[in-house]
Amino acid sequence: MMRFLKSHLLLRLLLAGAFLAATLPALPSFADSIQAFSFTSSVYRSDDPGTGELGYTFTVGSNPVVVDSLGYINDLYNGTHTVAIFDVATQQMVPGALVTVTTSGGSSIDTHFTYASLSTPVTLAANTEYQIVSQFFAGEYYFTNAVGFTSAPGVTFGDAVFGNYGDPPSTPVFATGSYPPNDPGDFGPNFTFLTDTTPVPEPSSIYLVVSGFCGLAATSLRRLRR
Repeated sequence: MMRFLKSHLLLRLLLAGAFLAATLPALPSFADSIQAFSFTSSVYRSDDPGTGELGYTFTVGSNPVVVDSLGYINDLYNGTHTVAIFDVATQQMVPGALVTVTTSGGSSIDTHFTYASLSTPVTLAANTEYQIVSQFFAGEYYFTNAVGFTSAPGVTFGDAVFGNYGDPPSTPVFATGSYPPNDPGDFGPNFTFLTDTTPVPEPSSIYLVVSGFCGLAATSLRRLRR
């Protein structure tokens, strides 16, 4: 009888351990957010009297990326821009990939962006081309001919895009004009994405579970010996 109880207890502990082994990896790991594109210097211009949209295309690499914020260059304009991401194949906005960004400060040599978080992070599919586009206002400053331009691992810069000159929509639409990037071309919007979203068990959680099981097993076996 004692041997049966011990075996039954061991079986229950093993089953519980297997369940926790399956559920613990679902605990989310900490993920860093990185900027998609950067540059060290550029030509600073304030001679465009027009309005419209500007942005660029980019391609996601062999793994999906999770975008958590959209941004705009700190260009001294101190304006509010609506920024959005579109799927190039469908020319449709990616659901949830739209935000308004209000910049403050900046200078003619600034290389920083102001970001606004998405209400919910958006996943962009692997090996897929996208377009990020933002509003551009009359008399606004902008950057072009970027030097020291770099793409974060996982994304590749494409062509500069533009559209709706003279009549920018209140919400960005897919830009149909494009030209090859000039290291690159006009620079306005940007985005950040998470570098690691692979679920992994937290070490502290694993330690607590293992300790609990050891204590439970020891207590139960002591009771069975009595």
